[in-house]
Amino acid sequence: MKAIERLAMRTAPWVIPVLTIVIFALDLFTPVGVGVSILYIIPLLLTYPSLRTKDSLYFSAVATILTWVDVLISPPGLPIPYSLFNRTLGTMVMWLIALGLVRQKQTEQELRSAQVEQAHAEGLMVEAQRARYYADQEAVQAIAGRETAEEQLLVSQLRLEGIIESAMDAIITVDEDQHVLLFNRAAEQMFGSSAQEAIGQPLDRFLPARFRAAHHDHVQSFGQSGVTSRKMGKLGTVMGLRSNGEEFPIEAAISHITVEKRKYYTVILRDIAERKRTEEAFQDSQRQLTTLVSNLPGFVYRCENDRDWTMQYISEGVNDLTGYSIEDYLAQHSTTYGENTHPGDRERVWQEIQAALSQRRPYETTYRILTKSGEVKWVWERGEGIYAPDGTLNYLEGFVTDITERKHAEHLLRQSEERYRRLIAVSPYAILVNRGDRIIFANDRAITLFGAVKTEEILGKSSLELFHPDYHEVIRERIHELLEGRSIVPVIEEKIVQLDGTSLDVEVSAARFVDEEGPAILVMLRDISERKRLQEQLRKTERVAELGTLASGMAHEIGTPMNVILGRAEYLLDRVTEEPVKKGLQTIITQVERITRVMNQLLSFARRKAPQRVALDLRKVVEDGLEMFQERLSRSHVQVVTQFAEECPMVQADGDQMSQVFINLVMNALHATSDGGLLRVGLASERQMVKLTVSDSGHGIPHDVIKHIFDPFFTTKEFGKGTGLGLTVVKGIIEEHQGSIAVESEEGKGTTFTILLPVHIE
Repeated sequence: MKAIERLAMRTAPWVIPVLTIVIFALDLFTPVGVGVSILYIIPLLLTYPSLRTKDSLYFSAVATILTWVDVLISPPGLPIPYSLFNRTLGTMVMWLIALGLVRQKQTEQELRSAQVEQAHAEGLMVEAQRARYYADQEAVQAIAGRETAEEQLLVSQLRLEGIIESAMDAIITVDEDQHVLLFNRAAEQMFGSSAQEAIGQPLDRFLPARFRAAHHDHVQSFGQSGVTSRKMGKLGTVMGLRSNGEEFPIEAAISHITVEKRKYYTVILRDIAERKRTEEAFQDSQRQLTTLVSNLPGFVYRCENDRDWTMQYISEGVNDLTGYSIEDYLAQHSTTYGENTHPGDRERVWQEIQAALSQRRPYETTYRILTKSGEVKWVWERGEGIYAPDGTLNYLEGFVTDITERKHAEHLLRQSEERYRRLIAVSPYAILVNRGDRIIFANDRAITLFGAVKTEEILGKSSLELFHPDYHEVIRERIHELLEGRSIVPVIEEKIVQLDGTSLDVEVSAARFVDEEGPAILVMLRDISERKRLQEQLRKTERVAELGTLASGMAHEIGTPMNVILGRAEYLLDRVTEEPVKKGLQTIITQVERITRVMNQLLSFARRKAPQRVALDLRKVVEDGLEMFQERLSRSHVQVVTQFAEECPMVQADGDQMSQVFINLVMNALHATSDGGLLRVGLASERQMVKLTVSDSGHGIPHDVIKHIFDPFFTTKEFGKGTGLGLTVVKGIIEEHQGSIAVESEEGKGTTFTILLPVHIE
């Protein structure tokens, strides 16, 4: 046996790290739900021969870290809750075994120490008896030679005093009245009282009051019997009393001598309080280990490596799992575990275990069993071979647990997940899941909605990062309502911010749910930007229709009176000679003509004819327009800079309407640069479109105004200098040509209009 311990102590320092690395690697490449980490128990058991008491705890700490590191980096397997359960259970078992090993080693060390101390005390007792004997003999011989006897007596006393003072056990000598005569240094430390305080005091002082009478009678009876007990513990366990009132257990050995017809008693005492505590801890550890094995959700076994799996030991949990009792397997042999294994899995399990044993590695397998009542259950088993020093296989040890509910749950979970994936895949909504103010899930529609390419671009972000700042306060309130217990909040319209910074109108609904990880918020979003664009377009269309109706009515109701006023004013102008009157009539004629022009523009806006689109050279339209404005541009000190692409394709457009568009834009530029400036006109090809840009260096347009410049009757010009219909007409013409117009402006730095028109296709 000692040879095996020495072999274990020599091999453990390198076997433990090697096994730990192998188990870590195996766990790393095994799906996360498979409990490979339970194998760390093997190197844990190998720490038992170590001389250092806490090596088992140190190893358990390392194994625990490795076990949970593997959770993070192992390939996915069973669902996370079951994986965490398996690893938590394995970690608990490992730590309980480690604590049991530590307590066992501590107990063994303390027992060995107690045995050494006991042997030492008994030796001291014998030596003290011998010294006392020599002293008595020398006293008797004092009649023959007093001086020689006194010398020898002195030597014996010195030797006895040295032995007594160096003793590790307390030594107390009392007289017939049980008053203390000798109180050594160990006794001082044990009872917390000095020899000077103790000598002359009754021995009862160091005993609890309830034991004093019985102890006094016991010592007297012992003296009368003449028997001397030198064996420590022969007298049983008694209680001592320290000077501070603390009681503690002690073992005692007693002897007595008679000198000049007086009896003296010498007691050797040993404090066994620590040993008692160790024994109690050991018993508690044993009880915990027994309780743990009894309460495991399965059973622990030791069996032979045969096809019947003949059991040598099996825990009580086998009855709950199989319906068979321990006696059925061990005493009566009415069944075998091999017979309990489902026929469809029996051969596979045998082959898997034999393959593992052939490689000297633990085995782990999942299979079905048949219970005593005929019920089919799923179990998970993990075990390993236990080998003799010569390498032969002694037996198998392992653990089997019921996973029927887990298998059923996994089946239901797979069905639920499949339904969930199909639902998410066909959902027209973008779906997000928020937990702890972080996005933890986003479906494909959400990835597209936010302009992302991969899910990782959205996951981990705060909800506020994905929504426009104008809505942050509303979002905080809704999240608070949901987390405070409200199950759902009303649907509202908000704006999100795509990853490229673009704002998008969405319709948002949110609901609270709780799963195994705690409360979370399900957010569903729908892009309503197209709907809002159509609504805005419909609103503008309705407004234009109303304007058309109004313009037609005004042209009819106002046109005729204006013609009459104009005719009469022109008639009178030709017949009067007074200059003030003529000037007044000329003013009337000018204003009536202005009213007529506005009415014609309204009619043009309301009754705009369909464009006659043909292949059109937009460069010629621009050049003709600039030539028409040449004199006015020069008079306004506006410098014109053109930038035309050498090969600019023709556009599919109506020439008259394009001329009207360009004239409107140049007129706006002239108004913005009334004090002189720069006008830039450019033409270029851009992806099946032709881009026309008209820029000025004028006063620019305020940010809050620019979004309204295409609205009917909206103008930045002074009263009487614009109708507010020019840019509305321009935008309508461009959109009728399937083109687009955009404006950029900065106050004090000018304005740029950009028009895109489709290229003419032959």
